[in-house]
Amino acid sequence: MPEELPEGLATAVSATLQHVGLIQEKEARLAQARRDAMEQVVHNIATEYRAGRLTYEQLCTAVAAVRATKHQGAMRLWDDVVGVPWKRLAQYAKRLPNGPEGSWVGEYPLPFGAPIPISGVPVVYVLFDQSNTPCYVGSTDKFSARMTAHEKDGKQFVRWQAHPCDDREHAYRVEDRLLKQHKPYLNRKASR
Repeated sequence: MPEELPEGLATAVSATLQHVGLIQEKEARLAQARRDAMEQVVHNIATEYRAGRLTYEQLCTAVAAVRATKHQGAMRLWDDVVGVPWKRLAQYAKRLPNGPEGSWVGEYPLPFGAPIPISGVPVVYVLFDQSNTPCYVGSTDKFSARMTAHEKDGKQFVRWQAHPCDDREHAYRVEDRLLKQHKPYLNRKASR
């Protein structure tokens, strides 16, 4: 302690600096414990995924949970251990269903980055007008392009819901059910 400080102040400063040193040691131990815990979590996720006990969608949920911790170095750790790139999962996660019972819901025009069905996934969709009345039911495996086509055709809609289907035949059955249920006024036929 510098000699120019009064004795009482020098003692207080010295004690406080010792306390600060103890806190720094605890912080270092906590930081190491946090790193160890994150490694354990990521290794467990990787093990479950490689064993086939996690789907790709569940892996997306896991990466979102790890990302939410804001742990420094988590992305590099994930890429090294899991083997499925963090950035690819983050992009895929943006496309996961966000509505009830595994459906997608959203507004039109489609906001940038909003979850929408991935091209190639068969869906049956319901379009809703300004008063939230179902106005059209259709099916596609190119959702974004189909929405653009509807707009060009002059269909007026502000919201939509898309239901994933296993295949084209499943989509026809779901579409038929929704046509009968909603009786949308813009469809030319009530059911298939």
